[in-house]
Amino acid sequence: MAIGLVYDGHAQHRPPASARATHIETPERVSVIYRALGKARLLDRLTRVAPREATRAEAEAVHTAEHLDALEALADAEPSLRGAWRGGAGGGWSLGRDMFHDAQTACAARRAAGGVVALTEGVLRGEISSGFALAGFCFLNSVAVAARAALSPRGGLRRVLVVDWDVHHGDGTQAIFEEDPAVLFFSLHRFGRGFFPGAAARSRAPLAGAEDGLPLPLSFAQGPAPRAAWAAAPLQAIELRGRSTARAFDPQLVLVSAGFDAAGGDLADEPGGGGGTSP
Repeated sequence: MAIGLVYDGHAQHRPPASARATHIETPERVSVIYRALGKARLLDRLTRVAPREATRAEAEAVHTAEHLDALEALADAEPSLRGAWRGGAGGGWSLGRDMFHDAQTACAARRAAGGVVALTEGVLRGEISSGFALAGFCFLNSVAVAARAALSPRGGLRRVLVVDWDVHHGDGTQAIFEEDPAVLFFSLHRFGRGFFPGAAARSRAPLAGAEDGLPLPLSFAQGPAPRAAWAAAPLQAIELRGRSTARAFDPQLVLVSAGFDAAGGDLADEPGGGGGTSP
């Protein structure tokens, strides 16, 4: 069966000129992947799925109205390299230079989330067997929006597995689905003292998830062990813990948040932060 591809060549959410050579979240990060698929002669083997904007209702199934209103307000705000998000000390706003916004941010975020929803709908209709969305992060949780769409009356599903592989813990997705027995969440990530996002990244009790709907974080401490040994740990965890748990859960759909900052040579690698994993 066909494999789908969502690629939005019109996304213009980009950092200020002073940071374009170094910031990881640029349209070029996505377009270079698309060009690589073309050079490998893979585009003709993929079914293009047209991206669309996520609707307000789809986004509100995951995010608060306050968050969405703040996102829309960015269109009229002064462009900044200091992004803001809810969840700082005392529930206030936190700031950091790993995010930015401009007039195109809200539209790009809606199209990123809507593209994943469109891809998911194609799978549910049987038009494609699987797919990949070339999208950015992280003003809207695209995978969470797609999961909730699949579990809606229109989507018709009852069980969705969400897998997040990334050097950082998928704490946002975990928080969204922590009390939802219809979603089983795996997060494969590094855990270490002071490593973002902190203590929440520590693994839960073994096999949490299959019995009670809780997420199943799989953490890996990167210490003096050789990089090759650390890089093999995620595969061992999937084999030993993840596969049996997923089978017991019996998902009707699997969604993957594919983060590649654990890969060797990643430009966003923090000092000692990357996993040095190979493709």
